[in-house]
Amino acid sequence: MIREVKKTDQEPPKRRRPHLLVRLIASVVTLALAALAVFLVVNRDRLNFDALRRWYTYRTLAKSDTGVCESFSYQGGQSLTLTACGGDLLSVSQTGVRLYSPGGVAYVEDTVTMAHPVCQVNKDTAVVYDAGGTFLAVYRDRAQVFTLENNGTILSARLGVNGSLSVVTRSSGYKGVVTVYNSSFSPLLDLRLSSSFALDAVTSPDGRDVLVVTAGAQEHLFNCTLARYTIADIDPENPVPSAVWSLGNRLPLDVVWDANGVRVMAEYAALAADNALQQTGEADWSDRYLKRYSLGCSDSFAILTGKYQSGSQTTLEVFDRSGTLLGSLESSRPILDLSAAGKYIAVLTAQQLDIYTRDLELYATVENTSSASRVVLLENGSAFLAGQDTAWLQLPN
Repeated sequence: MIREVKKTDQEPPKRRRPHLLVRLIASVVTLALAALAVFLVVNRDRLNFDALRRWYTYRTLAKSDTGVCESFSYQGGQSLTLTACGGDLLSVSQTGVRLYSPGGVAYVEDTVTMAHPVCQVNKDTAVVYDAGGTFLAVYRDRAQVFTLENNGTILSARLGVNGSLSVVTRSSGYKGVVTVYNSSFSPLLDLRLSSSFALDAVTSPDGRDVLVVTAGAQEHLFNCTLARYTIADIDPENPVPSAVWSLGNRLPLDVVWDANGVRVMAEYAALAADNALQQTGEADWSDRYLKRYSLGCSDSFAILTGKYQSGSQTTLEVFDRSGTLLGSLESSRPILDLSAAGKYIAVLTAQQLDIYTRDLELYATVENTSSASRVVLLENGSAFLAGQDTAWLQLPN
């Protein structure tokens, strides 16, 4: 027998209002969060969160009260280059390639013989090659991910912002061959030049174009140019650039192409152009000698010059893309090394390490660094210090 269940109208239970104390606490928390948000917005330029980033990143490392982490041994060699790669220390010399974690763990130990080792880094990716030789390898995520074989004599190699790779080689019958690889290292382009010598090349931030540095003669005078080619539109038989920037007799030492345009470091000048290769700024120091430089500081040029080719009297200057001087420091102490990353610039002397902001305001000072001769700055403000065969991570207090 089936019984019919009758629905009865029942009043929903009355919701109890939160206790007065609970409502008061909720109101106070809400007001505090709102005040904190306003404070952060108003003071965002003066606040520095890198100390918090450093604490979180290196919280497991043993360190002293002065921010010195435990030192570790590294293998150097002739023509040694030290640089940062993904927060690790990359060591490149004539005897090989080695990558060390901040705690000293060796993730890469490749023994390679190179006459003129060169490396270039983009975030966590590095390209290492033997200039004038045939060896080239790319390292990413603490491992070797690509090697180049039987591709002729290598003149230069650069990583683009998007992870693509441009390689300039010497080939019989041409004055330079530019090969572009995508971020997976599949070849996209072989640009063969016969009218002028190709010296260097770098891809655009989106990977659609390649900027080629060439040198030749114009009206019987040495002339260096930067020519932009759109990869998808290049005619291999008759490559025509979409834009050309003439530098005259100023030979580039370094070239960076990021979202804001192109930066060029020459021996006596720093130059900048937009993505259409229209020059936007220039800084000149033709009356002084260039001793050291770095393009690692965000959208800027950090240069160390001296009135004399030898001597300890130097001037550190930082210019923005327009050529405007952001800051200047005179020094009578011998400067052992200079490194820039993100919004910081590190200057190492025999007495101490000074870390500055981009406008050369002092951010931190580390004393008692007498055994260090190299500094490699990271974007979070920490730095690797290195002696002849020992390195350590230094955290600014």
